[in-house]
Amino acid sequence: MYALVDCNNFYASCERVFNPNLQGKPVAILSNNDGCVISMSDEAKKLQLPFGAPIFKWDQFCKNNNITVLSSNYPLYGDMSARVMKTLEQFSPDVEVYSIDEAFLQFKGFDEYDFNSYGKEIRERLLKWTGIPTCVGIAPTKALSKVANKIARKFPKETGGVYVIDSEEKRIKALQWIPIESVWGIGRGIQKRLLAKGCKKAYDFTQLNDAWVLKNLSITGWKLKKDL
Repeated sequence: MYALVDCNNFYASCERVFNPNLQGKPVAILSNNDGCVISMSDEAKKLQLPFGAPIFKWDQFCKNNNITVLSSNYPLYGDMSARVMKTLEQFSPDVEVYSIDEAFLQFKGFDEYDFNSYGKEIRERLLKWTGIPTCVGIAPTKALSKVANKIARKFPKETGGVYVIDSEEKRIKALQWIPIESVWGIGRGIQKRLLAKGCKKAYDFTQLNDAWVLKNLSITGWKLKKDL
């Protein structure tokens, strides 16, 4: 089994660790030249501030909606990321840092574990030790753990921030839910070809003929189909 641990709104969450007054308030983080929005809190997203918004065009909008706008602080984010990744090493000897705010954990020899409880333990320790909120998706492959993570993030009340795909029924239900454009590894070019083939959901992709996938999407697309 694999876990994908993803930090929620990482840059904004890092700023909140050192300024608790920002908790529960809309926050936007700017690029290194203060040109555009590169991260924001859920509260800012609900106000429909777009990612990549040029701040000079959206400055008045932010003021009108009481959105706290901050310059990026990459040394801080790098340090907080290192703390998160170091903490994750306590849960598995096999940690693959995927990005500044994401990591895969592989669970070899964890056959008897209750992965839902283990995922919640990961979340709780990260929050307690680093102050960073996370979501955890656990599944038999990396691609499916990405899907599980998206479910945990989309439905926090229902999942408690942790979702485990550990049955065929849950795998199919998850793939029938997630749009093809949201699948990890599906770029715009592949997305267009799959939509033209009638694949609107990830499940549709998994039902395609292997020969067609190999011919049109290469071995990489075929491997992704197998992982799903």
